[in-house]
Amino acid sequence: MAETELKAWRETRAGLLLFLKVTPNASRDEIGDIVADADGQGQLVVRVRAVPEKGKANKAVVKLLAKQLGCRASAIEVLKGETSRQKQVCIADLTEHELKALLI
Repeated sequence: MAETELKAWRETRAGLLLFLKVTPNASRDEIGDIVADADGQGQLVVRVRAVPEKGKANKAVVKLLAKQLGCRASAIEVLKGETSRQKQVCIADLTEHELKALLI
């Protein structure tokens, strides 16, 4: 049986839309695996040490993504989920091909 690829992103005109599952108060900052949510949508697991108050965890997520993906933090925008663990972020000028190469 062929296994379907679970994707946690979608290409848009503005850039790459990433679906994240964020864990604040983690023991270290890291990008983990892709997991499925209850609806079967892929989510990229992101763990940050920052606490989830006053936007600290969101800033830590943006900083970690920028560092790991080699882009400017200003190119990353949290579109949905400011106060939720499930987030959608848009990364300008990043393609699916570039993301896959960086995550491998």
